[in-house]
Amino acid sequence: MKTLQTLLMMTAITHLACNAAQTKPVQSKANLQQVALFKNGLGFFVSEVKVPDDTTTFQMTPCAAPSHGTFWVSYPKEVQLERLVAKESQIQEEAEAVSIPDLLKANVGKYVKLYFSDPDEATIEGTIVHVSQDRKIPRPQPYAPGAVGAVVDNRRYGYAQANLIIIDTTNGQIAINPNMVRRVDFLGEAPGRMVPESKESMQLDIELAAPANGQRLQISYLGKGVTWVPSYIVDISEEENARISAKAVVINEVCDFDDVTLQLVTGFPHLQFADIVSPLAMKENLAQFLDSLTRGESERGRRTSVTSNVMVQSPVWGMGEDRSRIMPGYGAAEGGKVSEDLFFYPIKNVRLAKDQVGYFPLFTEKVPYTHIYQWKIPDYVNVDDRYRWQRPNPQEAEPEEEIWHSIRLENVSNVPWTTAPAQILKDGLILGQDTLKYTPVKGETTVPITRAVSVNAEQIEFETQRQRDAMRMYGDQFDLITIQGKLSVTNFLNKDITLEITKTLSGDVKSTEPEAKVKKLARGLLRVNATAELTWTIDLEPKQDKELTYTYDVYVRR
Repeated sequence: MKTLQTLLMMTAITHLACNAAQTKPVQSKANLQQVALFKNGLGFFVSEVKVPDDTTTFQMTPCAAPSHGTFWVSYPKEVQLERLVAKESQIQEEAEAVSIPDLLKANVGKYVKLYFSDPDEATIEGTIVHVSQDRKIPRPQPYAPGAVGAVVDNRRYGYAQANLIIIDTTNGQIAINPNMVRRVDFLGEAPGRMVPESKESMQLDIELAAPANGQRLQISYLGKGVTWVPSYIVDISEEENARISAKAVVINEVCDFDDVTLQLVTGFPHLQFADIVSPLAMKENLAQFLDSLTRGESERGRRTSVTSNVMVQSPVWGMGEDRSRIMPGYGAAEGGKVSEDLFFYPIKNVRLAKDQVGYFPLFTEKVPYTHIYQWKIPDYVNVDDRYRWQRPNPQEAEPEEEIWHSIRLENVSNVPWTTAPAQILKDGLILGQDTLKYTPVKGETTVPITRAVSVNAEQIEFETQRQRDAMRMYGDQFDLITIQGKLSVTNFLNKDITLEITKTLSGDVKSTEPEAKVKKLARGLLRVNATAELTWTIDLEPKQDKELTYTYDVYVRR
């Protein structure tokens, strides 16, 4: 009878074990298909997950923590998704031992002789039978009954360090602190050098209503950890046409890209919750998530204001070297995809491992360009309607006027140009570098090259008439002053130039000579004086000088 009971019990245990094995979720890999890269560290990830055969439950892990409200699962009508549950998981990995405590952890079961830091401590011989693991500090439970864990702690949760090893000796088992060991002799086989490590992750448990063999789910979400950095090089060796080449540097800190299509996004998308981590990412508890919604950002998305000046030494090319090699020939720009106000530039079949940086050529195009010299003169009436044209120190000389040599490029390609650094070359020599601003197709952009020290400019403004107490407003008295300005320019270059002069002023423009293009600006609408911009475009031959004048009335606060 006892034998029959034992047999039945063993059969039941075997049956339960088989059922447990059948119901254990299968791990399914999320194959990354496409990533749309924004220039602020965000990526829109699209992955495909194949449903395992003969099962209704399986697991998968996205490669990035999704942003709030962006994680979606798409599936055909043949698939009936019952639920999806996110939970924490542990990933077992191995790392090389870098300390004696690590080495002891890597050699459980080995016979060792231990020497201690304290000279008075005796050595110990025996077999390592147990090494304690770091214990995770439990999360606070602010919503549970009772006083324990009632206080919300928004700090990251760490681990309690394990400092315990048990050695089986001839006199019994001894517990020691591994940090006290200064030397280990392995008296048997050679020691192992790889120590097991457990890392936190998250996984998604997916449950279907019925098996969907061979069907595929599509997972899409917005996440951080990848970006693209564009830059341009512009060769103006030819007189009328410049060659502009673009490249993209892709920084990948999220997961391996294996035959992935990248879409480089140009534009200004509005992503309101991009800096708030989705609860599905398992990075925050409820209190932290609610706090993130209030702040408008998670700890991961804390904004910092960093301004850095990057200085790169450029190689000096010898006279006998082939300077044409500096300018890459990538071919014409491929047609990307326009979606509303965004442009997506595709790069196909990308292979880039995690923590690698990739260099991807985009295009080389010939575009029309012109040389332009620019002189921009500021407004001398401040926001308080007071005239402020004076040197900070009367003992100092008048500051030199700045005229910049620039190039104006016309975008005749079929793709827009995004904002990025642009390096200007001529005959293989670098002339300068500045920012090329966003330029749509058929648009124009101006890129400064260098100070035009061979074009001299002088300016002066003087009062020609004053009407005191002409107006009382906001409790203050204002004088109405007529101001005349004179601009003098001289071209000391041995070539003809086109000079564009822009003067911003507050007041009512009365006259200009030669006639300037006057544009009213919607700036300072609550001020007494309106704001206008005068623009002259003049041609100067070598050694030629010209004088320009303008007159305007302005109310000045007394």
